Amino acid sequence: MLWFTTLILLLVTLVLTQHVFRSRRLLRELEGAVRSCRRLLPEDSTASLKRIGALGLVDSLNALIEAHNQASEQGSGYSSQVEAMLGAVQEVVIVFNDERVVEYANRSAEKLFGKATPLKGLRLEGVFRSLALLELLEQSNHVERTETRQINLMQDNETLWFEASCAKVLGTKNTQSTLLVLHDITQLKALEVMRREFVANVSHELRTPLTIIKGYTDTLIDDDTSIDPSARRRFLGKIQNNAERLHVLVEDLLTLSRLESRSDQIEAIEQPLAPLFEDVAENYRTRLDMTRQKIEVTIDPGVGLVSFDRYRIHQVLDNFVENTFRYAPDFKLIQLEARLDEAAGCVVCSVTDDGPGIPEKDLANIFERFYRVDKGRSRETGGTGLGLSIVKHIIQLHGGSVQAESRLGEGTRMSFRLPLGARSPRADDAGPANTQVSAEHTIRRSSD
Repeated sequence: MLWFTTLILLLVTLVLTQHVFRSRRLLRELEGAVRSCRRLLPEDSTASLKRIGALGLVDSLNALIEAHNQASEQGSGYSSQVEAMLGAVQEVVIVFNDERVVEYANRSAEKLFGKATPLKGLRLEGVFRSLALLELLEQSNHVERTETRQINLMQDNETLWFEASCAKVLGTKNTQSTLLVLHDITQLKALEVMRREFVANVSHELRTPLTIIKGYTDTLIDDDTSIDPSARRRFLGKIQNNAERLHVLVEDLLTLSRLESRSDQIEAIEQPLAPLFEDVAENYRTRLDMTRQKIEVTIDPGVGLVSFDRYRIHQVLDNFVENTFRYAPDFKLIQLEARLDEAAGCVVCSVTDDGPGIPEKDLANIFERFYRVDKGRSRETGGTGLGLSIVKHIIQLHGGSVQAESRLGEGTRMSFRLPLGARSPRADDAGPANTQVSAEHTIRRSSD
């Protein structure tokens, strides 16, 4: 009986021993698995189990779960940050999968394509119908490099230009998406058109006087002995007039270039306007037909000292008055006026005439370079078409604005505003030449 009891105890001991060894082996395997998982967590590649056995395993599993939750929250937060940044950029950003279904679209994309429903989940063919853009997307499927192309899209009857870039993006689980970015270059295209028009206009303006000068010069050289003195003087007069026209044009171009590049400094000092206005009026009184024409100066008593560059503002007023003599020679009255506009915090300076006026279709363009209302007459009288553009830039450098008002048969008022109580900007701290941040260009007709 004793030997039977002993045998039973030995068998139980053997079973328990095997169970212990199996449990320890299982714990070691689980501990190794936990260590491997912890190494996958960010900033935890050196993590190890501090306690051994089941309690240590439980602690480590709890720590693993907590770390995983933190990593998930951090990843979610990072994704939210990326999405917020993409949503804030001006560029249009769209991500779509291999089946051309939109996976992500930022706010700029939603605004541009103006869908009533979110773009996410829509097929690209339902988002935009630009053949050039669809061709770019198709081409990007067959190449590894980033594809770029300039495209145009119509929006509200306006042509918008974009530089479109398309590239493959490798996602999780070896999935591939495509990133489309549209960068708005509409303004650059407009500037490019302006540059081409400017070059064409300059070439045209230079060609005419140069052709005249060359023609008369060739005649004088080829027929030197046969030309009578009176014809010679007439030819030389034509050459001199066109040489002067070239000189004025080049000077205006240089002035405009300096003003647009802000290389000219505005020497603004506080001073009264009345002496300047009287000086301008006096310069033109000798050209008046005193029997029927006059120039008047009216200064609002409330206008005190104003900060401005005397030379430049004289240039502005001189341009306005000269244009009246040039294009409305039958005027009866030119009025130079300065009045205080307390609500707007500025002084309004104007030159008004009772000439034939300017057609409404031309009002919006008269401050553009080389724009002329009467092209033939302007050239005959020596105008370059740059005067009012120079005026606009001078007033912009003073932080003011220009304005034109006109009614056919009744006259024209050209005016500008000079701000009060603020330092006039210098050339090095004024805004960009091609923007109207500090100087808005306003055109309107007088009310009846």
